[in-house]
Amino acid sequence: METSQVLARKWRPRTFSELVGQEHVVRAIGNALQTGRLHHAYLFTGTRGVGKTTIARILAKCLNCEVGMSATPCGVCATCRDIDSGRFPDMLEVDAATNTKVEEMRELLDNAQYMPVSGRFKVYIIDEVHMLSRSAFNSMLKTLEEPPEHVKFILATTDPQKVPVTVLSRCLQFNLRQMPPDLITSRLAYILEQEHVPCEAAALPLIARAAQGSMRDSLSLLDQAIAYGGGEVRQADVSDMLGAIEQDFLLEVLRALSAQDGAALMQVAQGMAERSLSFEQALQDLAALLHDLALVRALPEQRETLGIEEALMPLARCWDPQTLQLLYQIAVQSRRDLPLAPDEAAGFRMALLRMLAFQPASSAPEPKLQHPPATSQPSRQQRPSAQSAPAAAQPKAVPPAPAAVSKGPPPALGDWPGLVRQLSGSGMAYELARHSELVSYAQGTLALLLEPAHKHLMPYKEKLRTALQALLDADIKIAIEVGESVGESVAAVEERARAATQQEAAEAIRNDPFVQSVVGTLGGKLVESTIKPKHEQDEGERS
Repeated sequence: METSQVLARKWRPRTFSELVGQEHVVRAIGNALQTGRLHHAYLFTGTRGVGKTTIARILAKCLNCEVGMSATPCGVCATCRDIDSGRFPDMLEVDAATNTKVEEMRELLDNAQYMPVSGRFKVYIIDEVHMLSRSAFNSMLKTLEEPPEHVKFILATTDPQKVPVTVLSRCLQFNLRQMPPDLITSRLAYILEQEHVPCEAAALPLIARAAQGSMRDSLSLLDQAIAYGGGEVRQADVSDMLGAIEQDFLLEVLRALSAQDGAALMQVAQGMAERSLSFEQALQDLAALLHDLALVRALPEQRETLGIEEALMPLARCWDPQTLQLLYQIAVQSRRDLPLAPDEAAGFRMALLRMLAFQPASSAPEPKLQHPPATSQPSRQQRPSAQSAPAAAQPKAVPPAPAAVSKGPPPALGDWPGLVRQLSGSGMAYELARHSELVSYAQGTLALLLEPAHKHLMPYKEKLRTALQALLDADIKIAIEVGESVGESVAAVEERARAATQQEAAEAIRNDPFVQSVVGTLGGKLVESTIKPKHEQDEGERS
């Protein structure tokens, strides 16, 4: 029974021109071969399946091709064919993971002194070199530093941190890059075209992302996809095979988050659990979607250049950039914490609830109030001065409003500082009220002026409105404008009072006879930043 060769071996590059994604290495080695400036030891580092051993074999052909030493071996001579099949006597390929002992390394290096059998150079390819023992590394140091002229060492490793620096310093090191998904996708499409395998274009990016930068892994997954699809590569089959999350699920998650609909979020999570989808993959794909949303929000004119779908544009406008960053961080952190959850489904649901709980009540940017109605918020020219602001806030100064529009100005609005202090347990709504100045109350609308330094509190306007309605039992609307204060906010008054108290405490300490004697007699120094008023000390002791 005839068996077909797996794609990873069949399509393994045999020349530098067939190699993709490692142009920086090909250019350096090609120039060295053309000029004859060859190093005696090379170290190729990089993750699995990016071409370390492949480049080593191609380099061995370049050095020993019967046509001549160049960057373009012929590929048809006996030497090139023997190297491709692994039968060339002057190329010794060693797996350091299984040959770690010092005796094996000494036996290998003892043969280095003898001339090549049929080629120009003896080429030693040591794969996963970081697995050698320390004694084995020490035994090869002398040979690696001053090898015979006919010997070339090519080392490969996925973990260069474990290679001793004494070895690293004797090698010409190249770091092979991970393959970008677009490059893997185009390569897979070319291979399928040559293999005459029907394929849906949308299936290949799924394989490319799952390979995580490894060309060999992508070809192995492609083999699996062809077998799974019965000789075809279809998007639905690849999604089932990889356990990939359909984008419709993730879009439903984002729509439910934008609507702050917890029930819809849990319904989507339940649907994913019923289909036994990977919740770790779901968090990874959700983070990728949020990354795209943040990009298109920051660079909307470059959507096509960034390769972001048009369908994401409406979602990008649902959140401001800060909230998108917050949601992205929650997705990334939740994926990291998933093994600590009771189970994956519970961890995923908690991640969604965390996104729901921590995003502001109104995450879209608040439009600045350019031309507010004269009855609800006066213009800067009509705004009362600092002396008349309290009078404007009094109920008697507000024109009577129709009963159908407002219940009338609540009496408590006459004492805005006292009202703010009653909100002290309302979190960010309290902070927004503390840093806002009451301007007017007319026809059920409370006009506030927010200090520019605290404009980041604007998203909590709805929470403040809810808290005030609950406190005053009145229908209230809030209009907030960011601008320089005319009067003073509660926070400004409190800060001025705190500074005055601090100044009094510092003055009392400086005038204390004992302190003055210590400073004068012993040369002491009074550190005023450590002085606290007595009431602050009492609060610290109680806490």
